[in-house]
Amino acid sequence: MRGLIRRARAIGGRTRRPLDGPGVVLGAAVAMVLAQLGFRAWALAGGFFYGDDYQLVDEATAADGLSAGQLVEPYAAQFMPWGRFLAWVASTSDQLSWPLLAATSLAMTAAASACCVWMLVTLFGTRPGILVPLALYLTTAVTMPAMMWWAAALNQVPLQAVVFAAVAAWVHYLRTRRLRWLAVTLVILGFGLCCYVKTLLVFPVLAFLALGWFATGGPVRRVLTVVRAYWPAVLSGLAGGAAFLVYYVLRVPQISSDERPVGAWELAHRMLGDSFTTGVLGGPWHWTTDIAPVARATPPEWSVHVSWTVIALVVAGLALRRERTWRAWVLLAAYLAGDFVLLLTTRAQVVGSVAGTEYRYLTDAACALVLCLGLASMGLVGAAQPSRTRAEPLLTKVPGRRLVAAATVLVAGSGLASSWAYARVWHDDHPGKVMLGGAIEELEGVSSLDLADQALASDVSGAFGPPYNSLSVLLPMLSGVAQFPDSTERLHVLREDGTIVPAQVDDALEAAPGPVPGCGWRVREPGRDIPLPGPALAIGWWVQIDYLVSADTALRVEAGGTSTTADLVSGLGTVFVRVVPDDDFDTIRLEGLDPGVTLCVDALVVGQAEPEEDA
Repeated sequence: MRGLIRRARAIGGRTRRPLDGPGVVLGAAVAMVLAQLGFRAWALAGGFFYGDDYQLVDEATAADGLSAGQLVEPYAAQFMPWGRFLAWVASTSDQLSWPLLAATSLAMTAAASACCVWMLVTLFGTRPGILVPLALYLTTAVTMPAMMWWAAALNQVPLQAVVFAAVAAWVHYLRTRRLRWLAVTLVILGFGLCCYVKTLLVFPVLAFLALGWFATGGPVRRVLTVVRAYWPAVLSGLAGGAAFLVYYVLRVPQISSDERPVGAWELAHRMLGDSFTTGVLGGPWHWTTDIAPVARATPPEWSVHVSWTVIALVVAGLALRRERTWRAWVLLAAYLAGDFVLLLTTRAQVVGSVAGTEYRYLTDAACALVLCLGLASMGLVGAAQPSRTRAEPLLTKVPGRRLVAAATVLVAGSGLASSWAYARVWHDDHPGKVMLGGAIEELEGVSSLDLADQALASDVSGAFGPPYNSLSVLLPMLSGVAQFPDSTERLHVLREDGTIVPAQVDDALEAAPGPVPGCGWRVREPGRDIPLPGPALAIGWWVQIDYLVSADTALRVEAGGTSTTADLVSGLGTVFVRVVPDDDFDTIRLEGLDPGVTLCVDALVVGQAEPEEDA
């Protein structure tokens, strides 16, 4: 009987698995990544195109095929062959497809999250502790803005994957010194440089890891140790990084501004003091939407103080319990300083210190936080000098696993709430989605429709000047139905709410009634000048002509040295003609009628297209 009991216990012991076993931990990590992807799929599904999305795809379409020259063509001070490639993929469909663009962003997000798991498992083993930094990365709102705006995602989401993957491959190389892992690291870095110039910040991170964790002694001895042990990596890293930097400086136009440089302290206060500090702890809890859909982090003042207190307690608590934690925080501080200097010397010079409230410029810092938190709280497997628990801890009472888990869940839940609030701005407060998305719905089931071109507001188009703030440029990219002719009998305009209605021309300049009773202005084959009550500037105008014509005919409308030809249909009718004069004008000339045709002009108005009064 005792033997049977012992055997049953042995079988039961083999079937029971610890909750913190490697299989359980890896399963939990995979489940967390899948949950993140589900949430972000929802966020992306409600998004829409904005700004550079249009221009990138339009330039790929105009290139008429994928070429090496097109791939390496800089865009907005960025060298981004990977982004150019994805823009070409997007251009292969007949019209811009948001689901396609969203799918590419989600796929890159999945790759970044998978690389995060790979890095954490590689550096620290499959242990429960890796779930804490993983949860913070998967839920932080810091990475949301770069994902929701597709043009930003092309640069910054791949960079997240590159940071994690490069660190993982590099640590494999530091442990084994096998050249194949060095080759993998260099390939990852090369791909990163084809995505975003900020990949250059990863090079010193890898060097710091080698010096801080895989070498011993003083600074000089550590440098000598790394150079002697890993000289192939030192040579290839220095040569590759320097070559790219020289190419970038010489071949990629840089952002410049004549404005007064932004104050460094003001930018640091917004970027690092407020935005980053609150973002990594579940914030920012409040978004400013004055330039929606691009919302800016504006955390409440009290939350900034609380966040700094929590961070100080975490840093101090780990230092009191573990040895060699400060080097991890030095690495994080150095990385944040790199992000800050890059922003200070580029975008901030154009948009000011408000750039510090946009998480798009801090996305990669979330990756640095994950790495450094892991290095401070867990031992780096295989390192010469990893962080480790003190033989005699200076802090004896520490939070238990349950408290740490509860705190992680609290921060992760708060991060999801902040991320949800950000996504809702793109879903519900996106002027471009309302106006252009509404136009797409209006045009469904319509074979063709003539529209007047319109200059779109910057919050609709995301552009501040032509041509990508023009309806005639953007809408055809979204729908093949819309036409923008120079003359038409049925003109329409697009309202801000996305509805399309019949148009009329406002009476900016209306010609006086013609002298011929019952006809108005009589026009025959030689043509006729119709005077306006005042001069019109040399800008684009619409001319609305109400007419009676004896037969179908062509009509040429001249204004300010240019002309447009319209087709008239026999009988009563109205025609809208677009004129873009070279010079100011005060008369409209009508000519070009077919022989024997008589045209009576009842009314002629020069102005801008607007909705009909009863529309």
